Amino acid sequence: MLSLAAFILLTLTLTWYYHQRSSSQRLPLPPGPTLLSAPWPENDIARTFHSWNKRYGPVVSVKIGFRTIIILGTRQAAQDLLERRGTIYSSRPTSIFMDRYLNKGLNPAFMQYGPNWRLHRRFYSTLLNMKASQTYRRLQDIGSKELVHELLSTNDFSEVFYRYTSDVMLRLVYGKGRDWNDADHRRLQQINEMATFILQNASFRTTLLDLFPVLDKLPMQFMKWRQEAAQLHDKTREVYVECANSALQEQSWNWIQEIQERPESKDIPWEDVSYSLGELYVAGIYTTKMVLETFVTTCVDHMDVVRKAQNELDSVVGTERLPNFGDMDRLLFVGAFISELVRWKPISPIGVPHAVIQDDEYLGFRIPKDATIIANQWGINMDEAVFDAPETFRPERYMDNPDRHLPGFGFGRRACPGYHLAKASFFIVISRVLWAYHIERGGPTGDDAKGDCDSRRIVFTVRSLQHREVIERERKMCENDVKEILEEIRPPKC
Repeated sequence: MLSLAAFILLTLTLTWYYHQRSSSQRLPLPPGPTLLSAPWPENDIARTFHSWNKRYGPVVSVKIGFRTIIILGTRQAAQDLLERRGTIYSSRPTSIFMDRYLNKGLNPAFMQYGPNWRLHRRFYSTLLNMKASQTYRRLQDIGSKELVHELLSTNDFSEVFYRYTSDVMLRLVYGKGRDWNDADHRRLQQINEMATFILQNASFRTTLLDLFPVLDKLPMQFMKWRQEAAQLHDKTREVYVECANSALQEQSWNWIQEIQERPESKDIPWEDVSYSLGELYVAGIYTTKMVLETFVTTCVDHMDVVRKAQNELDSVVGTERLPNFGDMDRLLFVGAFISELVRWKPISPIGVPHAVIQDDEYLGFRIPKDATIIANQWGINMDEAVFDAPETFRPERYMDNPDRHLPGFGFGRRACPGYHLAKASFFIVISRVLWAYHIERGGPTGDDAKGDCDSRRIVFTVRSLQHREVIERERKMCENDVKEILEEIRPPKC
């Protein structure tokens, strides 16, 4: 009798499970291209995805290799899934290259959603919340004065922007001053260069590896970059730990010391804490630098917009001082310029992919567990239902609607934790460079003479003798002791 009852219970359970599974399986995947029907019109993947969304709708699916990829083409879809359903849409797709070779699960940006990620996120929130970020503005003020002064003697804006972003992050994370011969700085720069080289040379092959995991079975000699990535990981971890240990010995306050003193840091290995903050250092350098570089190239192609911004700066600030953070609420067009810049050319056009951790349904479509979810940031920003003439660079759209969401920083629980710090850097650097310089294309030089207009170098010309005098005066006045500033930033003990 007991066996019969158990059999009946098992039968009912399996029947219920099969009904639930078949019911969900009856829902179709979102529409999308196949290998036979796909329009592959663009080399730019963000534009390709955008064309698919325009053809198939706001939610598109495509199966490539062993992956189901769901592409979100509207802000509404991204909000509905990545923000309102963040409990199941906040993970990351598995990546053989990242998880087994390059960062081995230690980089929070690519970490699976769970307790370990939430702990790292709490660290980041402690360091980068709005209140904390406002205390860092004095470092950004000093760094941007140094930046504007350097442009008096060089047109290599990319290097100048790198020096600014790396100085700010080196001071915050490791408590270091502007000493480019510092051993920690040299080691960090070296591993950044190595990582860039490997990623640039292996990017296509790493994508294939994630789409077709069987390729990881190939002998190492066929894909030696896997071994190079693993060796880079070991070297990176070693450098991050050494730099973190060095920061603990610094007399000035820094992020390493702050996190080391928090009780929850004892819940994870010190190597993992060091690696996490090291990756935060790198991300803080390059994301801000990319936006500032885009700012310069945008200026030379939109001189009419630059003139409007400079007219506002002349009216609000004048010529006897540099713009400062106190001017943010009055420099409305400059603020709109920055918002439009981030919308028009987002840092990461397709964002960092999310992963859904359980089966879901949206708009009558099935979203299968473990699907890769891509919020096509560039495509969302080109939505004609939201933005009039979206491919036109027009800051006025943010003057008309100043509360419009600033795009480009991700969605939901995976949104960029450094939003407030980055936004402050954008304002103080861009406003001061616009105030100080005319930015124009110079004549072609050397081999560039055979190229088109885009290959010509960009020239920074100080706007007047009075502007130059202010730049030089401000630079002399900002020679403060960084250690004293960091001590002033140190949060009070609870």
